[in-house]
Amino acid sequence: MQAEDIMSRPVLAVRENDSIRAAAGTLAEHGFTAAPVVDRDGILVGIVTEADLIHDAIPHDPRAAEHHLDTPSGAPPTLVNQVMTRKVRTAAPDTDCADIAKTMLSHHLRAVPVVQNRVVVGIVTRRDLMRGLARDDPVIRAEVRRNLDRNGGFDKWSVSVRDGAVLIIDPVGDIAARHVARALALATPGTRQVQVIEHRAQPSPSPTRTTVRASREEDPCESRKSSAKER
Repeated sequence: MQAEDIMSRPVLAVRENDSIRAAAGTLAEHGFTAAPVVDRDGILVGIVTEADLIHDAIPHDPRAAEHHLDTPSGAPPTLVNQVMTRKVRTAAPDTDCADIAKTMLSHHLRAVPVVQNRVVVGIVTRRDLMRGLARDDPVIRAEVRRNLDRNGGFDKWSVSVRDGAVLIIDPVGDIAARHVARALALATPGTRQVQVIEHRAQPSPSPTRTTVRASREEDPCESRKSSAKER
């Protein structure tokens, strides 16, 4: 599963010269926790999170002034470029989602912009990763089946899914096709692991020929001759 398989698009980005208030309104309206920051050409220049926007942006209540005697003086920031993070960890459309998840956990990130030629083409959030993990087995199976059918030659192959684990049965013994099937299944959102095994049906044994001897019927004439001799 790659970034382009699960990323959110089109991207909701903010401009570096937007006001903090406008950016906060955008995140709150759409329920996002972070947004890429772009310049007028759409080039990524940073990322801004909820924490960035609320830091030093909310004034202290004067009724609690005695508890904030060390409050720094000076005007609070007003623009996105004053609070955004400029060094952004990004991904490419073909970046493995497992690597994105590790990056998020290692660096405590909530979102990773997906960039192509310096332009933001999508964003992968923790919610996107969770959405993939939460997919039902029948949905995963249907998509794997659909991807196999699109490639052709897999109509006799069977697919089953249990708890995100995909099992594909190869009935013809085609090694190259098994590699293709595995790649297609791994690219399906929600897939945790893939196993492709060969299981060719054993040919039915040929029926054995049995020689049946036909019993010779008794000739009536011979029967009469035997009776005459006995007399």
